[in-house]
Amino acid sequence: MSQRRIVSFLSDYGLEDEFVGVCHGVILKIAPEVLIIDVHHYILRQQIRHGAVVLQQSLRYLPDSVHLAVVDPSVGSGRRALILVTGDEQIFVGPDNGLLLPAARDCGGVSGAYEISNKDLLLTPVSRTFQGRDVFAPAAAHLAMGVAASEFGPAVDLEDLVEREVLEAWAHEDHLHAVVLQVDRFGNLQLNLKKEHLEQVGLDDVERLEVRAEGHRIEVRYGATFSDVAPDQFIMVEDSYGQLSLAVNNGDAAARLRAGADSTAIVGPPRR
Repeated sequence: MSQRRIVSFLSDYGLEDEFVGVCHGVILKIAPEVLIIDVHHYILRQQIRHGAVVLQQSLRYLPDSVHLAVVDPSVGSGRRALILVTGDEQIFVGPDNGLLLPAARDCGGVSGAYEISNKDLLLTPVSRTFQGRDVFAPAAAHLAMGVAASEFGPAVDLEDLVEREVLEAWAHEDHLHAVVLQVDRFGNLQLNLKKEHLEQVGLDDVERLEVRAEGHRIEVRYGATFSDVAPDQFIMVEDSYGQLSLAVNNGDAAARLRAGADSTAIVGPPRR
């Protein structure tokens, strides 16, 4: 396997503690010339689905890398530590809990999976509470230096990989049932909707939509930019990833609606 020289790193560790810095240190002690891209370290704590969404959406903008992702509420249990190799020859490192699969499948599908078990390529003893440091970071570093995925442990049957439920929007008559995928630091609510979902119910050419979420029923502009409405007004826009997002111009939609990741939303035509 050729050297990658880049490790992308996503986690729910935050930056208040030393966890991210220590993982950086482990990687650089093994592979001093590697460049580390910190994609996101404020994934909602222990929220695997949020991590999977961010990893999948970010991937198209990252160079060929070893993609290290750690959102691991079952750390220290019997869950496997994995390396996934894809048809596009991307490499993913993380827990076998469904975190890696959506992104890996966008890279030509998973062509090989290996359990990380070779202690010669890990830090020992392995902590039961910080395997990002002792298992995943060293594995990513060795992979970046060209160690073959098969050197880390036995192959895993692809049918045995842990799956996460995929949240799909669905249509009923003239409206759509959706969920919030994530909330960014501006309070924008990214929905699991795209423009083609609006087309399914004949709402793609409308100027206004009705949104019901967390007990609120609001009428919003469907526009192209935040500034299509006055400050403090709601708007639905297509975000930079092609998802529909509910926002407030110069405001915080999440706070206004008291909504967050996994909140449900119904989007339809305005009431007459």
